[in-house]
Amino acid sequence: MNIRIPTFRLSHRRAMFALLVAAVVIAMLPTRWAGAQDTPKSIPTDQFEPDVAIEWMQLAYDRIMAEGVNPPAGARIYGYAGVTLYEAVLGGMPINNTFAGQLNGLSDLPLSDPNLEYDWPTSANGALSQLLANILDTQNADTQKAIKALSDKQLAGRKAEGVKQDVLKRSMEYGKSVGDGILAWVAGDNFKETRNMVWEMPVGDQYWVITTPGTKPVEPFWGQLRPFLLSYSGECGIQPRMEFSTDKNSTFYKQAMEVKEAGENLTQEQKDIANFWLDNLKATGTPAGHWVMIESQIAKQLKLTLARSAEMYALVNITMADAFISCWDMKYRINLLRPETYIQKYIRAQWKPYIQTPAFPEYPSGHSVVSAAAADVLTFMFGPVAFTDNSKTRFDMKPRTYTSFQAAASEAAISRLYGGIHFRYAIEAGMDAGRCIARRVTTSIDMKPVPQGE
Repeated sequence: MNIRIPTFRLSHRRAMFALLVAAVVIAMLPTRWAGAQDTPKSIPTDQFEPDVAIEWMQLAYDRIMAEGVNPPAGARIYGYAGVTLYEAVLGGMPINNTFAGQLNGLSDLPLSDPNLEYDWPTSANGALSQLLANILDTQNADTQKAIKALSDKQLAGRKAEGVKQDVLKRSMEYGKSVGDGILAWVAGDNFKETRNMVWEMPVGDQYWVITTPGTKPVEPFWGQLRPFLLSYSGECGIQPRMEFSTDKNSTFYKQAMEVKEAGENLTQEQKDIANFWLDNLKATGTPAGHWVMIESQIAKQLKLTLARSAEMYALVNITMADAFISCWDMKYRINLLRPETYIQKYIRAQWKPYIQTPAFPEYPSGHSVVSAAAADVLTFMFGPVAFTDNSKTRFDMKPRTYTSFQAAASEAAISRLYGGIHFRYAIEAGMDAGRCIARRVTTSIDMKPVPQGE
């Protein structure tokens, strides 16, 4: 039996070959030739300088100082500013993770469209201007004017760099949507609820009393705020083991004597250290702000990109915000008296500290908690960096040089003993608490995959 295999006639085969060739050619043509438009690519965040971030952190510092924001509240603002910056530029950091779902109460935030072009410095501008205009004093005309002036300046600068108007508009709008998302998160941190609470001071020999007439206890309910990362305010709190005693052979009495004698024999160097780390409200941007200024100096010294700077401001500022929540929770739980009160009552009635005692309890030392926490996170990110802190030159103070972040933190902590406002035990326990908070942050937050084989 003969089987015939059907074949195309030559003309049919030529026609099919021509169609096949045409299809291959069309597939190989550039997309725009095929009738579609090129999708513009956003420049990655790590291709930008950190100037936009540094300028906004400086504005936050200046306005916190001008408005007289207290230390815990200042740390709260820096914490939210750090998260806002990071989330606003996250779209240009493709391997990084959002903080949504990692920080307490933070749910999904607006996402950038991967098919559209964004200018990440402008997104940061829009987000931080939106946040700070609403988290700082909304009735302070100078604050609102300063925020608008910086936003306009940065927008004009990006336009001068050649960024297209539609990209600027889109980026500002996206940034503001991130700012609004953060503000919705801010609204649930229990800050407003603590404004009207009334605190009654306990009475007893070992309890804190106000030493400066006319002052009020600073934020006695701050420990009730929602932490950024800690599971609860007291998670890293360290219960004091130094028992109150007036016995001259007791540890408590001897630690009080150390404060007294140090205050009566201060060297000029010790006075300089006490003044350098003072960071009083209205006179500076608070203790957390001092470390924010160190961050800005490190961004310049290490030539960090906008991406790496955003990671730094977010991680360090979150840590400091939780450090103050944790510290203040313990301060008002223990409510221990200050060295000034103890020394005047049991050792020398006319004694005065070098620095005026602040209006909150003794234990633990806030400077110690926040400084140890910030230093450990900075070391986690960059290693033992030697640096010169020139943040106080604007206040006519000489720069101070440190061999590491921990060296700076240790000096900040001991400055409070030189100032006569903390016992050594409150300083040492405070640093331990700060290190605990830093460990919780650095081991819990997953910003991006750990590199291997490098």
